[in-house]
Amino acid sequence: MDIDENQSLKDLERLKRKIEKQIEVKKTTKDDQSLLYEMIKKDHEKHRREDGRKVFRGVVDYLECYINGLPPVAKSTFYQRFGIEGRRGKVTAEIVNLAKQLLAEGKTLAQTAAETGVSTATCQKIKKGDYDH
Repeated sequence: MDIDENQSLKDLERLKRKIEKQIEVKKTTKDDQSLLYEMIKKDHEKHRREDGRKVFRGVVDYLECYINGLPPVAKSTFYQRFGIEGRRGKVTAEIVNLAKQLLAEGKTLAQTAAETGVSTATCQKIKKGDYDH
C-alpha cells in the first residue's frame, strides 16, 4: 500500500467532514420561508375583481409587483390611477371596417396600424379575415 494513497484518502475524509459540517450549519440557520407562503397566498386571494375573477394571472405576477416596488394592483387599474392609456388598442367593428378600407386603398400594414391605433399584427389578422364574424 502506498503512503501517498493513504494521505489522499485522509484528505478526502477531512474534506467530507468539512462539507458535512457546512451543510448542517446551512440547515440550522436557514429561515423557514414556508411560513411566508400562506401569508402571500392570502394576500394574493384578496385581490379580485368585482365579478370575482382574479386580478393577477398567478402568484408570480403578483410577486413581480413587489419586486418592482409597485403596489399589487392590476395593470389596468395601475394605468387608470396614473392616467396612462393602455398600449393595447380595442378592436371594434369600426376599426375593422376602417382597416379593411385602408388596406383596400393600398395602404401598407404599418400605415394602417398607425391610422387605426392597433398593432401591425392586428392589421394582418384583419387582412387575413380573423375578425370577420
